[in-house]
Amino acid sequence: MSKKAKKKAALKIKHQDSHAHKKITVKKISKIKQTSKTTSKTISKKIRAAKSVKPVHKLYSKKFCPNCGNPLTDDNPLCKNCRVTNFDFKEIKLFVCNHCQSYNYKNKWQKFHDLNTVMEMIVANSVKHKVVFTKMSDELVEELLSYKAGVHRDFVVEVSIGKEKFELPAVIDVTLCPKCSKQGTKYFEGVLQVRNMTDDILAFIQKDLMKQRSRGVHINKEVDIDGTGMNMDYYCTDKGYMKVLAEKLKKEFGAIIKHNAQLFTIDWETSKNVYRLNILVQFTKYHKNDVIKLNKQLYKIISMDEKIHATNLETHNKTLLPHKEDYDILKPVEVMLIKKYPEFEVLDPNTYYQARLMNPSETLEINQTLHVIIDGGEAWIV
Repeated sequence: MSKKAKKKAALKIKHQDSHAHKKITVKKISKIKQTSKTTSKTISKKIRAAKSVKPVHKLYSKKFCPNCGNPLTDDNPLCKNCRVTNFDFKEIKLFVCNHCQSYNYKNKWQKFHDLNTVMEMIVANSVKHKVVFTKMSDELVEELLSYKAGVHRDFVVEVSIGKEKFELPAVIDVTLCPKCSKQGTKYFEGVLQVRNMTDDILAFIQKDLMKQRSRGVHINKEVDIDGTGMNMDYYCTDKGYMKVLAEKLKKEFGAIIKHNAQLFTIDWETSKNVYRLNILVQFTKYHKNDVIKLNKQLYKIISMDEKIHATNLETHNKTLLPHKEDYDILKPVEVMLIKKYPEFEVLDPNTYYQARLMNPSETLEINQTLHVIIDGGEAWIV
């Protein structure tokens, strides 16, 4: 084959290859264009579908915890997991004497009625931050109050800051206050000397002493002077209470009171004299509300001190009488009213003794029972 023929055949083959390449290229472009049209239609459909769907609420806050990255659900700067409140507080310690229901705070013993109130004050003074104290349960309070002296126990109190609650360690030390620690010892501040007691007076003293035990006042020694039980010396741990009891006895029964302070020792720390107080409470044969007779006159005793304060039953005048051992004491008896006209008369059912009633009332009825003082042929309602 000649060179021209070879050259012509080569050009022909090259032209055919280029034509085939153009066709392939056109097909690919056409496919791409078709695909892009399909994609745009799909996207537009998705957009229209998204618009038709109801909006979804955001489940998370835009704020995140700077410590761990978790979303924040409230106004606090940290999430609940990372939120640790650090605050300083002193040791929460409760010193209490369960014998007399008192507590020690700043070296001073004071009475309490509600242990929650005491703990709230101690927590407020122990924690430097403002916290809200949560009251202890009744079971915990009852347990703390049941401990005896010498008990040392740990327990927990709950406080809150905002919505957050915290448990703080606390300690209770049960001991005896200075007053209760004197019970059963030889210590005493004075002697209450009671003379010429009756059964009623003795019962009154014993009842009042029982009430004072819970307040830290004790009688460490009782001395029966003559073996009758009616003349007693009470060695008391609180001389202030002795004065109060003496006044109570005077007001209730009438008595003569005498005070005597004796030098006992010297306090070498303060160089002050230490005195012990003796109080004599002397009862006479006659007492408050008794009727005594003086110069044929009857007097009802109202009260007694250095003198007898009395009222004349006949004149109703008040007067002062001296103390004497020879007064006639008239005791009331129970009688029955048997007559109203022309005079009121009563009858003693035991002796059948009749007497004229000297201070009657129009409201009295026949056969009514009365308590009277009878003197000769006269009777007086008392």
